[in-house]
Amino acid sequence: MAPISDELIYEQSCQEFRSINGFFWQIPLIMMTLNGGLWYSVASLTLDVCAQRGILWFAVGANLVMIVGLWRLRSIMQDLLDRIRTFEGRAQMGPQRIVQVLFSLLLGAAALGAGLASVDPRRHFPATVEHAKSDCKDADRQ
Repeated sequence: MAPISDELIYEQSCQEFRSINGFFWQIPLIMMTLNGGLWYSVASLTLDVCAQRGILWFAVGANLVMIVGLWRLRSIMQDLLDRIRTFEGRAQMGPQRIVQVLFSLLLGAAALGAGLASVDPRRHFPATVEHAKSDCKDADRQ
C-alpha cells in the first residue's frame, strides 16, 4: 500500500471543511423552518394547553440541541482549519466565532421565547383556546 501524500491529506481536509461549513450554515435555516412550523401549529391548530406546552418545549429542546451542535461543528471546523493552515505554512489564527455566537444567540432567543410562551399558552395564543378549553390538569383528572 502506497503512503498517503501530504497533498492528498490537504485536499481531503479542504473538502471536509467545505462540507462541514455547508452544514454549519444550514442549521439556522433548518431551525427557522422547524420553529416556524411548531409555532404555526401551536397558534393555528385546536390543541389543548398540554399539547401546546409539549410542542413549545420540543422547540426549546431542539433549539438548545442545535446550539450544542453548532459549537461542536465549529470546533471540528477549527481543527480542520488549523491543519490546513499548518500545511500551507500560514500562522495559526484563534477561533473566529462571531457567526457562531450570533447564531447561538438567535437560537437561544427562540428557545427562551418558546419557554416563556409555554408558561401560559392561553394568554399567547387566545384564538386557539376557544375550541380547546381543557388544561393539562383537566386531562390528568380524566
